[in-house]
Amino acid sequence: MVEVADVTKRFGSTLALDDVTMSVDAGEVVGLLGPNGAGKTTLVRILATLLAPDAGSVVIAGHDVRREPQAVRRCIGLAGQAAAVDELLTGRENLDLVGRLYGLGRAEARRRTEEVLERFGLTDAADRRVRTYSGGMRRRLDLGATLVGRPAVVLLDEPTAGLDPRSRRELWEFVDQLAGDGATVLLTSQYLEELDRLARRVVVIDHGAVIAQGTPDELKHLIGGNAGSTLDDVFFALTSRDG
Repeated sequence: MVEVADVTKRFGSTLALDDVTMSVDAGEVVGLLGPNGAGKTTLVRILATLLAPDAGSVVIAGHDVRREPQAVRRCIGLAGQAAAVDELLTGRENLDLVGRLYGLGRAEARRRTEEVLERFGLTDAADRRVRTYSGGMRRRLDLGATLVGRPAVVLLDEPTAGLDPRSRRELWEFVDQLAGDGATVLLTSQYLEELDRLARRVVVIDHGAVIAQGTPDELKHLIGGNAGSTLDDVFFALTSRDG
């Protein structure tokens, strides 16, 4: 569903991505792991057609991100590190607006809006302005907006950053539901236990390059870990190696 081949991206003299190659199968949850500044968000922005790679290719659901950006945008849902919602609109108005931007008819946009509000427990707050929402409610609304267009691929860039433990657990349940519904999910996170819990495979990126990838258990074995090893151990072992 997602094919990234030899992708390179520079910002001036800074090499943000260095020949990155990875893939995500249909219906798979893949985690992207790496320290701050490793290139995770740059890669997500390229997948979302917000940046163009300098070299290499990216294909999502059969569409090339450079040649067919509009087709790619119809296939994806994106939740960035900050909730992208309009505080002056109500929750219902935010979701309805997203539906209209997807080109849905008025009735269909309204129907999907109600489905999302119910799924994310926001029905009672649907007609309140978003500026009155808590941080967790805003995040749930933002995540809900990614589903209005029923995307085949969902990109989540540190979706639980700043959330309290309860809201984080709710988001984990949301990702489980996405996977159960057959969506393809690429998830970046600063919380290593999150990827251990959610991801079928993990891609480790450091200084713009992929340095390891595999299932959580395979990565733990790679560093000689035992049954008690965690992705924390993998993270620190791999990113502290020279070169």
